[in-house]
Amino acid sequence: MNMELLYNENLWTVGHFFMWMFIGRYILKSWLAVILLSLAWEAFEYYIPYEVAKESWFNKFTDLIANSAGFYAGLKLRYYLNSKKD
Repeated sequence: MNMELLYNENLWTVGHFFMWMFIGRYILKSWLAVILLSLAWEAFEYYIPYEVAKESWFNKFTDLIANSAGFYAGLKLRYYLNSKKD
């Protein structure tokens, strides 16, 4: 496996984590919405004709895990900070 490809795919996965952490912290509270949006996005990426969106199935899976972990961290942060306000 090409190290540049591995690096780029991992960097995108880190981006997924932080994006969904932000979404969990400030925007959404619904796990169903997160799952549906994540699956829809990965399906969309599969069909768009741009090389930047082409990735392995394993990386698509890790993106979904990163999305879930990021959203979970964002929700935890939201609830923790909200409890400190009271």
